[in-house]
Amino acid sequence: MISRRSFLKGGALLGGGLLLEGFVVEPRMVDIVETTVRINGLPAAFNGFRVCQITDVHHSSVVGLEYIRKVVEEANRLSPDLVVLTGDYIDASRKYMAPSIEALSYLKARCGTLAILGNHDHFTGSGYAEDVIASHKIPLLRNSHIYIESKGSALCVAGVADFLEDTPDASVALKGVDPSVPRLLLSHHPDYAEALPAGERVDLVISGHTHGGQVRLPFGHALVMPSSYGQKYSGGLVKLDRGTQVYVSRGIGVSLIPVRFNCPPELTLIKLAA
Repeated sequence: MISRRSFLKGGALLGGGLLLEGFVVEPRMVDIVETTVRINGLPAAFNGFRVCQITDVHHSSVVGLEYIRKVVEEANRLSPDLVVLTGDYIDASRKYMAPSIEALSYLKARCGTLAILGNHDHFTGSGYAEDVIASHKIPLLRNSHIYIESKGSALCVAGVADFLEDTPDASVALKGVDPSVPRLLLSHHPDYAEALPAGERVDLVISGHTHGGQVRLPFGHALVMPSSYGQKYSGGLVKLDRGTQVYVSRGIGVSLIPVRFNCPPELTLIKLAA
């Protein structure tokens, strides 16, 4: 079966519209990606728990509010149990932070919305991004955690500070969490998964940052990958030797160059399973 995305892409290419495809069509053609992640020891109360991830919005003159609002509408249609925002709400200018968070504040989930910061959010100046997020009553995790409780069981959701512009510390973020409690860790940059403290239980890291490379060759290889681990964190689920899994979303927006090719933006729905 040919998807709508594939159909439109084919039409653009046949018409000689490579520029139309990369600069206009694909950057706004959001893939809803659903994936199931198995967690050892997941309580029955959280089997099927649905986490919607939105990351790398990069609100700017290129990534507009109308587009962001449509992403929010699509996310709400998924009826998630939890929404996690994993950073980079703006591309560069401070003036885009408040409108971006305002649009995202309309996200709806049974257990609410949680946020962390990305490297671009630090471009707004000290404390500004945190203040904007707090003004919309969205809990911000910075080397800290919360519990989600259901039917006498708990799920820990922790978040770390940004890997490039701050000091992430999973040990601090997870301090006091019983080892038997399953743990999700929000980290904007997936590379931090490689630096997790030895012996610290982390079941799933949820990240963004790499954008899938934004431009991929037909066989899927990204031309540029902002990671120290090559193509490893270009997107999707990665399983590490230590037992931790890492999910990397391609993100919603664009940065540096306003183009996506063979790498559409992504709205993610992660389903937890025992």
